Parts: sequence; C-alpha cells; structure tokens
Amino acid sequence: MTTVGILGGGQLGAMLAPALQDLGADVHVYDPDPNAPALRRAARAHNGSWRDVARLQELFDACDAVTYEFENVETEGLARVAGLEKLSPSLDVLRTTQNRILEKEFLRARGLPHAAFVEGRTAGELAAAARDFGFPAILKTARGGYDGKGQWKLSSAADVESLLETPARGALDASGWVLEEPIDIVLEVSAIVARERNGDEVVFPLFENEHRDHILDVTLVPARLPDDLEAEAKSVALAAARALGVTGLLTTELFVGRSSRGRPGEVRVFTNEFAPRPHNSGHVTRKACNYSQFEALARILLGIPLVPPRLVSAGAFCMANLLGEVWEAQGSTEGLDLSAWEGNPDLLEVVLYGKKGVATKRKMGHLTVRGADAEAALTTARALRADLASPGLLRSV
Repeated sequence: MTTVGILGGGQLGAMLAPALQDLGADVHVYDPDPNAPALRRAARAHNGSWRDVARLQELFDACDAVTYEFENVETEGLARVAGLEKLSPSLDVLRTTQNRILEKEFLRARGLPHAAFVEGRTAGELAAAARDFGFPAILKTARGGYDGKGQWKLSSAADVESLLETPARGALDASGWVLEEPIDIVLEVSAIVARERNGDEVVFPLFENEHRDHILDVTLVPARLPDDLEAEAKSVALAAARALGVTGLLTTELFVGRSSRGRPGEVRVFTNEFAPRPHNSGHVTRKACNYSQFEALARILLGIPLVPPRLVSAGAFCMANLLGEVWEAQGSTEGLDLSAWEGNPDLLEVVLYGKKGVATKRKMGHLTVRGADAEAALTTARALRADLASPGLLRSV
C-alpha cells in the first residue's frame, strides 16, 4: 500500500485524504495544531512545528509521496529533510509561490501577463518607490498574505506615511513587499492545471470567482468569459505550470480587466498569483466535474493517469463559502441547523469542515448547487446561505 503524507491539516487536506484513500492509499497528516480537521482523516497524525526537522523527517520516512495543502509551510525546516524528491510540487515551486517578490519576478522573466509592479526589501524603501511608481497603488507583503491580509490600497504619499506608523511597518520589514498597479477588474477567474510527473497535463474548466472583503464568496462554473479570453487564461496557466516544472496541481488566479497604465481601454488577462495545491474555487469540481481537483492530485501522487476533466451536465454550478458569520447568526459554536434546506432539489453538496472555534470570516464550510444557468445557480446558492444566517427562522444548535 502506498503511503502519502500531507503537510497541513486544514479543510483542503481533509478533502484530499478521502480521495487518496478511495484509490487505496494510506494517509499521514502533519500539522502543528493537534485539532486540525484533516488529522481525523489520517491513518497517522504527526504533530510538530514547521521547523522541527526531526518530526518532519519522521513523516518523510514513513511516506512514499508527500504533498502540501497550503503554501505557507515554512521551507527552512523542509530544506533540511532527506527524501525531498518525494515532495510534489517541489520545494522550488513552494518557495517561488509563497513569496510575491519571487512570484512577480518569475512572471516577468517568463513573459507572462501581469500588472505593473515594483518590489522592495525594507519598509524604508517604500516612500520613494511609491512616489516614483505613482498612485493609486496596491501594496502587498511578500510573505504571509491570505484572504486580503497584508494588503493595503495607497492613494497618496500621506497614506504611505500613515501606514509606516502602524505595526504594518514590521511586516513589510520582515518579508519585503510588492507595489502593484490597480486593475479595473471585469471578472476574476482561476484555472487549475493538473500535471503528472511525465509532463502529461490537463486543465479544469475555468472558474469565475467573486470575492467579498477579499475572501472568496462564490465560484461559478463554467465561467462567463469570451472564448478568446478563456483560451488565453488556460494558455497562461499551462505555460506557468510547465515553466515551474510542477508535478501536482497549480492554481493560477487571474484578473480579466483593464490596466490603469499602458492601454487602459483593452480588456486583457493579468496573472494575479499562484497556489500550488487544491484551491478554494476548485471545491465546485466535487460535483460539477467527472472527477474533482482532489482526485486529480491523488491520481498524480499515486501514479494513476489523468483523463480530461469535464462538466457532468449542462447548466451551471455554484459553490458558496460558509464563513463563521453563519454559525454566529445561529448562535452555534459547533454544528449547524440545516433544516431550512429540506427537500431542495438544487442542493448538491454541503461540507462542514469541523474546525474547532468559530470566528468571523473564518472558512467553516461550503455548499454547491446546480442551476439551469449562471444566474439561477448564483441566486440559489446565495438564497440557501441566507436561510442559514436567519436566526429567527432556525433553532439554535
């Protein structure tokens, strides 16, 4: 029996584990948090910090293949582990995609479309760089940003001065930073490429994403995108996966919109960032496609050939995130009362991640629906979620 290790015990690992087990694998999970959801899906749980080389080595020694479910795994400890050839995607891919400076430099070197940017290593460089780059601009820390964290919109030199007087200065000094031009976004999309060790590759249907407060709110598939832009987005995603030498999954997040510089009237594709792992938007594949992003990664890790992914039916599918606010509205700290959904024929799936501790804006679960068209799917998904967040209609769990 093949044993696969997963670095990270969050919801992505919790959904990857059964996909591996369905194909006959044993699963080990490593996470510093002993309550991480994926640990309950593992044949063996490994607890330790990301810098505990001895504990990391135990995982690698016990496993035939290793992957990760989020890209903020610290690489210093991993770099000292024997058997790194088992890691997919590779340590080099992880290092590049977890650092916005390296990611942007990769895009520039490979000629892949991206927003104009400048980078810096210390907070002291920011004021002069911003003045030369021009306003408005989007400032992002090079490391650690997720769901809008570590990002600020700067409209003037005064904004820079104010920001540098806050604790953000320390974060900018700790990781470095990237300053980007704002894009007038028409649509946000993501493309998931699954790539085998021999270079065989497939790309899932494009996902259309809407964010609220920088957190993914809903994902729609198929994306409402003209054929030429769809082809370009897939081409960029495939080119990036090949250039990085990915074995496993690479999610490319893209903006479709207009530049604030250069040719502002032209709608183009811009690469935002990469995620070398299963992606929140890809949860919709569990019901929308003939096989999911999780099975795709499981196949790659176990040496099982991929087949072209496709939608299972006409119409549209929509995934909606369930954040901590839904639990808070019901007055619950554990499960949810789902009675409002009884008998709804359009609801395909609800997944509750089993996280310990409810918090505002924390991803706690998701639901997936099917509709006759995009608007029907979006309307249904939002209505079902709204039903859960109506405490007057539901009893507290």
